[in-house]
Amino acid sequence: MDAADAAASPPPTTPPTTPPPRPAPHRAPPALLNQALALLITAGLLGLQWGASGARGWALLAYAAPFALLGLPLYTLMHESFHRCFHDRRLVNDLYGVALSALFPGPFSFMRMTHAGHHGRNRTDVELFDGYYPQDKLWWKFGTYYFLFLGGFWSLLPLVVVLMLVYPPALYSRLVQEQPESAAMVNGVPRWLVRRIRLECALVVAAQGGLLWLAGWDWVSYLALYAAYGFAWSSQNYITHSGSPRHVLNGAFNLQVNPLYSALILHFNWHLAHHQHPSVPWLYLPQYNDETRARPSYLGAWLRQWRGPRPCAEPCPRGGARDPEGAAEAR
Repeated sequence: MDAADAAASPPPTTPPTTPPPRPAPHRAPPALLNQALALLITAGLLGLQWGASGARGWALLAYAAPFALLGLPLYTLMHESFHRCFHDRRLVNDLYGVALSALFPGPFSFMRMTHAGHHGRNRTDVELFDGYYPQDKLWWKFGTYYFLFLGGFWSLLPLVVVLMLVYPPALYSRLVQEQPESAAMVNGVPRWLVRRIRLECALVVAAQGGLLWLAGWDWVSYLALYAAYGFAWSSQNYITHSGSPRHVLNGAFNLQVNPLYSALILHFNWHLAHHQHPSVPWLYLPQYNDETRARPSYLGAWLRQWRGPRPCAEPCPRGGARDPEGAAEAR
């Protein structure tokens, strides 16, 4: 993660006095639709890995591009399971979450807890990837930003799998703790979850071994497809937050994009609506647009990210999100 020098950052101040949105009425997850999509996406990803075996050059790109795109709704369904919006039965919700996360690949419980932490520290200094203070080390800030943007966001999860299986204390080492961003993320994962996370990591390795077998043990095609996905996901992972207000709850955008692409990513562009109403399933997010906020272009936001971090003049919001509907909890 990038290392802004938190000690040198301006002191936190109180967040804007924007009133929290009214809690949304309970909406049952579209469970059957979610399960059907999960099975279709899984079948598509498996089929593309199998078909790409032995492919090279443009033929390999013809498999990598749809694999990258199909991985985007895979993450949206994982994200639904983080919030227990995939299925109204917790066991079914979490089983699908574990299975889908194994294809990402990453450990479900680890990702769920770090995502819950994201809802509490959104747009604070430890998640200010798109901005810097005068005291920050610019070579580090820009270097880590482009590393994350070009695929690093995704690559950190397979690294977590390896570390959790080989030497779990490495995630809590001094090297990790010295970086405010990585420390905030890792310290939000309770130690009592480590055994479960290690089991999920073993399942990830088994699932990825199955994918490699399906690809005929062709490491080139296997890695090429995941490299394309890593870039596609990482370069869009922060797009709905980049440049948004320094506000824990309202620091996101509902980005405008072609309806077909919004359908492909399962309305993940409606991210302000999600942060304001995290218990609302993806299918209904367009019904919760905040009319007081502008809706920038999705493509424009993606292109602006290439400029890198910008000077930051806004103060850091204080405290965590006061989520009126209860964002993801660890149970």
